Amino acid sequence: MNKYAKKNMKQNKRLFMKKAVTIISLVSMAVNFCACGTAKNSSVKAADTVLTFAGNAISLGEVYLYANTVKEDYEKIYGGGIWDIDISVTRNKSANMEDVTRKDIIEDIVHVKLLASKANEYKVALTQEESDKVVEEAGRFYKNLTDDQISTMQLDYDMIQSVIQENAIARKVYDAIIDSAAIEVSDEDAQETTFYDLYFDCYSVASSGDVTKFSEDEKQAQYQRALQAYNTLINPIESGVNDGTSATNPNSTNIEGLAEYYGLYNSSYYTMTRSEIRGIYGEEIETNLYDLENGSYSLVTESEYGYHIFYMKAKTDRNATDKKKEELLVGKRRNYMETKYEEWLRETDSNYSYEKSVDFDVYAGIQF
Repeated sequence: MNKYAKKNMKQNKRLFMKKAVTIISLVSMAVNFCACGTAKNSSVKAADTVLTFAGNAISLGEVYLYANTVKEDYEKIYGGGIWDIDISVTRNKSANMEDVTRKDIIEDIVHVKLLASKANEYKVALTQEESDKVVEEAGRFYKNLTDDQISTMQLDYDMIQSVIQENAIARKVYDAIIDSAAIEVSDEDAQETTFYDLYFDCYSVASSGDVTKFSEDEKQAQYQRALQAYNTLINPIESGVNDGTSATNPNSTNIEGLAEYYGLYNSSYYTMTRSEIRGIYGEEIETNLYDLENGSYSLVTESEYGYHIFYMKAKTDRNATDKKKEELLVGKRRNYMETKYEEWLRETDSNYSYEKSVDFDVYAGIQF
């Protein structure tokens, strides 16, 4: 696999990490919600029960409130066809997006109920302002429902307010736990580096996908071109290469223009972590790359793919590093909370499982 295929894998990984964050953020919507205690609905009929948890029946309407929020968010980003695709769930296993999302929604409902049940333990209660917001939010939400939604999903104002209330408490309990855990990510752990790879490849790829390595003579020719490009970068006026260089400023060489001049269409700016750079280019190039100062060029460097000249734009890309830090924080918090959920689940409903506790025939009434 070449480095560009690996780069695409990184981008796909980030795409589906967004999925995980979106699902988990169901808890986050509680900032608009209100009240205290755990929502219960003892009047739910068996025919309308999607899930039984800790002795409580959770209705089709309650699950619909969560599912519809996720459905709208996903389709806004990825389009209506998102539910037909398969995604990787483990290294050697894939699953349908709708099936994965259905399970995630139930898991999040369980997590919300577990969190809300810990309100007294963590001394969490809503302020009057938060309580007022729930009334406002519930009224607005109910007003926007269609008659068909109300009838088909058996929704009413009290149910909506109860779900909003439960989410509000869950959010505050979650925040209290995370604050006390003091989970942090350092700049070093989150460091994202932005660099340009002026890349002279030493293989060709046929339309069939077959890869053919260059002969030694062809490799030598690429090396000479790389040397010429390097001389252009460090002595743009003397080189005479028309690469977009300003004659009045020898430091303003346009490396992207140079890539175009040589027809190096696989050259590009990349933003990666140290481990990603090591995984794609190898440890030696990773070390050499981090020896560069911002705004400097590497020597012509050989890898298994060909020859490279690296331009270090930002050893620590501030914006990308901050985004990575938030991404890592989400992951660390998620892992920390998973241990809590597992413990609480054993205490609250040791017989619970998605496969055994969900009535999938009733759940199918919610369409994706």
